[in-house]
Amino acid sequence: MTMSRFIKTYVAIVVALASVSLASKAQDNNQSKSVERIAIEKLEFLVGHWAGEGTSYQADGATSKYYDTEDVWFDVQNSVLIIQARGFRDNKQFYGLHTVIYFDAERGQYVYSPYTSKGVSRPFYCDLHGQKLICFIEDKSYRLTFQRRENGDWNEFGERFVDGVWQKNFETILQPATKVK
Repeated sequence: MTMSRFIKTYVAIVVALASVSLASKAQDNNQSKSVERIAIEKLEFLVGHWAGEGTSYQADGATSKYYDTEDVWFDVQNSVLIIQARGFRDNKQFYGLHTVIYFDAERGQYVYSPYTSKGVSRPFYCDLHGQKLICFIEDKSYRLTFQRRENGDWNEFGERFVDGVWQKNFETILQPATKVK
């Protein structure tokens, strides 16, 4: 074999090995991205435009009604779920939340990060059970549950853990609606 032919063969082998290595790394990167994407897309059951009645529950047993809207969509190439929530009493907005949910592959959990006009509040760590997303703050003294009911309604409620008992402090039951602005 001549030196020229040897060099050409050697270069061809190096290029082939480099191509295989790069393809393998690209596949590894796509697989790590797809773990988060696959997980977040399991929250498809929450996506849509929702509106309906909410109820706040006070510790003394008093309740108050409000109107709630939730616009929910995937963003950033389906790597996060966004929830834009607004509550209204007497036709005046009394709360607004912009929430980002993503899947943390290292923890094996969803992370729910709500933002208010004052900034971010504490993150919640969530597990998915069928069409029920249950989210806890770090010390597990408060939880949120998001679910689709059998009739297709969106149901969300928050509960505090007080004296060994979960006590509901709000609940919404929402139906599909036109997009809220």
